[in-house]
Amino acid sequence: MRRSRPRRANAASLCLNLPAAPAFYPNEDEFQNPLQYIDRIRPEAEPFGICRIVPPASWKPPFAIETSSFAFPTKSQAIHHLQARPAACDPDTFELEYGRFLEEHGGNRRRPRLVFRDKDLDLCRLYNAVKRYGGYDRVVHEKKWADVLRIVFPVAKVSPCSMHVLSQSYREHLLDYERYRRSLSRGGEKVRKWRTGARKSRKEKYAGGTSDGTKKRKRASDGEDDTEVGIREPDGQGSADQICEQCGSGLHGEVMLLCDRCDRGWHLYCLSPPLECVPAGNWYCLECVNSDKDSFGFVPGEKYTLDAFRRRAERVKRKWFGSTSPTHPQVEKRYWEILEGLAGEVQVIYGNDLDTSLYGSGFPRAGDSVPPSAKRDEWKAYSESPWNLNNLPKLKGSMLRAVRDSITGVTVPWLYVGMLFSSFCWHVEDHCFYSMNYLHWGDPKCWYSVPGSEAHAFEKVMRKVLPDLFEAQPDLLFQLVTMLNPSVLQENGVNVYKLVQEPGNFVITFPKAFHAGFNCGLNCAEAVNFAPADWLPHGGIGAELYRLYHKTAVLSHEELVYVAAKVNNYSKKTAPYLKEEMLRIFVKEKSNREALWKKGLVKSSPMCARNQPEFVGTEENPSCIICQQYLFISAVVCGCSPCAFVCLEHFDQLCECSPNKRCLLYRYTLAELNDFLSMGKELGIACCLDSEPHQKNKISCDSFTYEDTSRLMKKIKGHNAYFSQLAKDWLTVALSIHSNPFSEAAAERALSEAEQFLWSGHEVDPVRDMVKSLLHARSWSQSLRTCLGKVENCVPLHDCSAEKVPLKHVEDLLDLDPLPCNEPSYHKLKGYAEDAKTLRDEIVAALAADPHTMIAELECLLAKVLASPIEVEESNIIGKEISSAKDFEVNVSLEDHFVQMPKETDTIACDSGAVAGDDVLKLIKDGENLPVNCDKELSQLDSSSILYCICRKPYDERPMIACDQCDEWYHFDCINLQGPPPDKFFCRACEPVVMDLMCTSLSPDEERALEHADDVCYSTKLTPTLLHVRLKGRRRPRKARSTLQLRLALKTDSSEIGASTSCSELDKQWRKNRKLCRRTARRRIKFETLSLFVHMQ
Repeated sequence: MRRSRPRRANAASLCLNLPAAPAFYPNEDEFQNPLQYIDRIRPEAEPFGICRIVPPASWKPPFAIETSSFAFPTKSQAIHHLQARPAACDPDTFELEYGRFLEEHGGNRRRPRLVFRDKDLDLCRLYNAVKRYGGYDRVVHEKKWADVLRIVFPVAKVSPCSMHVLSQSYREHLLDYERYRRSLSRGGEKVRKWRTGARKSRKEKYAGGTSDGTKKRKRASDGEDDTEVGIREPDGQGSADQICEQCGSGLHGEVMLLCDRCDRGWHLYCLSPPLECVPAGNWYCLECVNSDKDSFGFVPGEKYTLDAFRRRAERVKRKWFGSTSPTHPQVEKRYWEILEGLAGEVQVIYGNDLDTSLYGSGFPRAGDSVPPSAKRDEWKAYSESPWNLNNLPKLKGSMLRAVRDSITGVTVPWLYVGMLFSSFCWHVEDHCFYSMNYLHWGDPKCWYSVPGSEAHAFEKVMRKVLPDLFEAQPDLLFQLVTMLNPSVLQENGVNVYKLVQEPGNFVITFPKAFHAGFNCGLNCAEAVNFAPADWLPHGGIGAELYRLYHKTAVLSHEELVYVAAKVNNYSKKTAPYLKEEMLRIFVKEKSNREALWKKGLVKSSPMCARNQPEFVGTEENPSCIICQQYLFISAVVCGCSPCAFVCLEHFDQLCECSPNKRCLLYRYTLAELNDFLSMGKELGIACCLDSEPHQKNKISCDSFTYEDTSRLMKKIKGHNAYFSQLAKDWLTVALSIHSNPFSEAAAERALSEAEQFLWSGHEVDPVRDMVKSLLHARSWSQSLRTCLGKVENCVPLHDCSAEKVPLKHVEDLLDLDPLPCNEPSYHKLKGYAEDAKTLRDEIVAALAADPHTMIAELECLLAKVLASPIEVEESNIIGKEISSAKDFEVNVSLEDHFVQMPKETDTIACDSGAVAGDDVLKLIKDGENLPVNCDKELSQLDSSSILYCICRKPYDERPMIACDQCDEWYHFDCINLQGPPPDKFFCRACEPVVMDLMCTSLSPDEERALEHADDVCYSTKLTPTLLHVRLKGRRRPRKARSTLQLRLALKTDSSEIGASTSCSELDKQWRKNRKLCRRTARRRIKFETLSLFVHMQ
């Protein structure tokens, strides 16, 4: 396998004589994983800040955007102003300041009107142009008047005469003003001489407009300068007078700086970047200094289709190079001539920063439709490729995997459509991310790079060479609108490297590396950020830059680090970087929290838990009103403005309340942050935990040692108070709260005092445990007192409608072992609970008694239950049983009203309607199952519900006769029996059987069948036999029964049966009454069918 090595172009052939950045040529195997490959070449490529990767020849992804319909917005770039431009200066502000100078120090001089080459000479621009090159003396010494002239008049022809005129004009009208401004910044003797007696008009303005004295004069650091700034009284009387434009607060008036033109105010610490002290002389805000007319930037332009953009790009190229194809050195030379102001005004357009989620990506994506000209398999392969910029940020091993939502330009690629000379100015990536740029098609792209190791030197040179631009825009490098010739950087000792990106090439920029460049013609590129593990320390530096310049970050760096650590799905190669960054954050957080404790902050509270802690950015973090940074780990808030948060560094700037009124909000305690470091064992992090007991909370990571806060000290009432000793004293007080009769007020005070310890490390774990115990004790005590209050509220009134406490709830409160605290109301509530338990036992015994308890006794128990202040669960049962018994009595009282119903229905009738026979049986069964003594009612129901005879009616005082075989009773009139009763009577169902048994006996098989029939029940309706009644309604087996019936049929002779009615009528009645009907009497044999009956004379 061929080892890839960097290839460098011949330095001599490069314009500007810049060394070339390396190029790498991975083979097919090396090209499989981009993060692994970049990590392998990083030691060789990172010192250059940039490198080029040429994919294997097989890598040819299709351009996924439909070019015929592709349209995009553009921005206009004034190329000639990228470097050679004056600082943005508002002429009105300059005129105001220059006029005040002339009024105070110019004697009788008036504001001049100068004409240079038939045009008014802009003194503001001339002053800033000379300041750009170090002032008048340096411009004269280094002969820079030609450069000054190009800035003041970009299209003017430079001649010795024009330079002399310009020099004389400056010397006569602006040199004194320059020296005056320089003296102000130095604070010398001339300042005091010039400032003797401040401007009367200025004093009158303040005196007349602020009679309440809320604006005062603040002297410079030497105590002699009468610089006027607006401030607020410490007592807050001027709260409505002036507020800070940045944080919106009117507090801290002593550091409120007012603009000498617009009179708006800013705190010194709210400026970007913040000022350490009040500046000498007059001060103007950036909005007054920077004129909207003169401010420089890329102006949004028209929207172009790709064909229209191509036609314009070709016109620009023909204008500069005709019909020939220029070489790269020719294009580069012409480009820097334009930037130096040697070629006049040049404007181009650039389709930059195009969101691929809106305008489409040049790479195939899984969700995009496959064009007809593309092969589906090839399209799928490139859409899933790790080198596809849409996939790169979320590859395994990238820290950006934890970012769920899309961030354009960071996790979502940006598209760039450029033309000749369209530029991207010096900048570093957001959060110092890596970046990858792929050139899809078109002319080459030229890159310049300064490695991250020389970023500080680069910025120092930029501020030195372009002082006026940085004075007007301190955050100039965040604006991406300034170029500087690499040769100037080289002259000042900064290493600059160059590469030319060809179509199909990747360009990687490394963290903190400043880079810039331009397009050599029409082309289309795509770029995205990514963050492998080695980016983490650079990301921390980027977050600090955002904080310093008060710029809102793209995402929370701390959140990204701790979400990545919590997810814990990274390799051992990732772990050391993650550990180092967590350690840095831990040290900073620990130092800040201890500093706040020393300042008197004693309140603290955990932040609300997140719904999706495994992702970054799913929930918005509060941001510091001063530095605009996201507050993920901790924040400070005050009750005077609960919606305003600051970071721990800006604690003093939050408000003017005393520190003990402010509150520290924390997402993790120091102990939990410490535990994240301890997780390093699982991640392969080399953290050593000392196992000795006295060093339990000591963690050593490389050169840093984490110890407890035993040495932390602050002054309290003139005495030294150590953090550890205060914690021990608090524990003593908390233990006394547990042992003494519990006082909720004392517990509240203790919990409030404990807040000053809870944010700390593992050394205060006993305090945390005691806080949990106190919280549990307070909750238990409150529940106990509330419960007792409800119980006592029910005692004197015996109000049955009052809310009662369930006995189970009371038992749950009382059955804790050990008790959370010494609550005085415990024993009183326990007495009520014992009474309720006794009542419960009585109810259980009454319901389980045999014989059953009388209703009167149960009603007596129910009365006790109603009088009890505690709700006994069994009271509902006894109430239901008493109610059921009374309902049973009501139902039984209907027995005197039964009336005859048609024989076809198997019901019992009453005055209120028909009662089914099964319902009567159910009623009897329910009565038997009641735990209440209902023998009287059951006996009454039993005697009233026994049905007799073939009519299935009660006795009804009519004459009846019983069958001597089956003991069934029959009404005389139902069986047509007249006269005196016979000596022996057999019903028709019994007589044939009796006659047959008299004549013959059953065979052994039939005997066995009958014995087996005692255990079998059939639902088939058959003619009842002799054993039908004896077997309690159970029918014998079909075969045995049919055999017996056959024998009975053969042996039964109708002539032997005496009947009082004709056989035809009996047969009709037989057929009519074959319907199933059960007997309802208690403890009596139940019939399955009705029978016809005969009697023996």
